[in-house]
Amino acid sequence: MHSIPAPAARIPQLDRLNATPGTRVVFYDPTGSQHALPTYPWKWAPKNLKTRRQLAALGLRPGGQTPVAQILWRNGGRVAYLYDIDRALPKRKPTGKQLDALGKALHARRSKRSAP
Repeated sequence: MHSIPAPAARIPQLDRLNATPGTRVVFYDPTGSQHALPTYPWKWAPKNLKTRRQLAALGLRPGGQTPVAQILWRNGGRVAYLYDIDRALPKRKPTGKQLDALGKALHARRSKRSAP
């Protein structure tokens, strides 16, 4: 089972809204009982959970960990998986040979013209 730290799992403002009669926050399932993973609405995920792009912007990568939560929006048609920033690893640096190979591939790609 996926787990996230207990203090970050629940969001008090959303819990209060769900407790108010006649209101329900769509895609708020911090326990993961309704969806396979703990689920949060757009822009309401706990601060210690980040998407792949957010991790990359911080110079990190998921490092083999499975998603610990998700964000759903657009009536469930879009999903973004969230990873624990505490378990993320630094991004790997390419070797000199890898950079040379990439440079050659990009040069070949630019110089190659496809026939119509």
